[in-house]
Amino acid sequence: MHLKTSYYKDIYALLKGLKTVQPLSQDFHIHQFSDTPNTWIKETSIFRSNTYSIILLTKGEAKYKIGLSDYHITAGSMYFQAPQHLRYYNRLSEWQGYVIVFMDGFFENHPTLKRLVTAFDGFKITSKVVVKLDDKVLSETEQMFQHLYDISYSTSVHRFEKAKSLLELIMLQSREHYNELYQHQKETKQHRIVKRFEEIVEEHLYDITTNKVERLINISEVAEQINVNATYLGEVLKKVTGKTPKEILSDRIILEARSLLNNTDMAINEIAYFLKFQDASNFTKFFKQKTGISPSKYRK
Repeated sequence: MHLKTSYYKDIYALLKGLKTVQPLSQDFHIHQFSDTPNTWIKETSIFRSNTYSIILLTKGEAKYKIGLSDYHITAGSMYFQAPQHLRYYNRLSEWQGYVIVFMDGFFENHPTLKRLVTAFDGFKITSKVVVKLDDKVLSETEQMFQHLYDISYSTSVHRFEKAKSLLELIMLQSREHYNELYQHQKETKQHRIVKRFEEIVEEHLYDITTNKVERLINISEVAEQINVNATYLGEVLKKVTGKTPKEILSDRIILEARSLLNNTDMAINEIAYFLKFQDASNFTKFFKQKTGISPSKYRK
């Protein structure tokens, strides 16, 4: 299996794949957009990264796909990415601001930071991931990012321990502003069911791409995890999204397949087995039925 740049296993692979800067460490990194060289990719294909990111955009705009949603992100925004998120961006104008990237290992022995990261809604698969900041909050947040940046590039032997404390502060403020923006939005029971369905599908697709499961989940198993019957699940999804559970699951598999065809040199049969199809012919038939062309023609 020969992966190129679509599935980044760590910070080193991510920054190299995006042609940006050298990382500070294997578990933590921060840079300003002004630090990045001219080689930095303007538009990516869809990719995954086994990293968390917090990005503060102080100038510029971009189109983004993060998880299940598409965003038009503008200056004065802070946004969040987690390992389970599919990602894509297109810079519409030059950016200014900061990028924080970290791995699980950075907060593993820091209980408070770990709790803040793992419980934060902005890192969840189906949640909104963008927080728009007013001028006052933006100024305060920018100062915190700059402080973290300065400490991280200092000669202090304790710079990364200090960075953990500063990241904890950033996470606390992020949670506060995130909750102010989104907590008042009430969800119906049906919307909670849809959200849970999407979470399970996304988690399962992530497990597939990281080789943690042996087969594709079926709709009855998803319904069982949500504690509803499959028929009712289908009715709710059709009403709220306009699609059946099978259609949503199929669309997500096609998205993964397209990413693999676009961004890896895996053979068609390797992709088929990677996505838990019985054989290449079944995968080809499925792909052609959903897209109108064969995987080989799509790749060309």
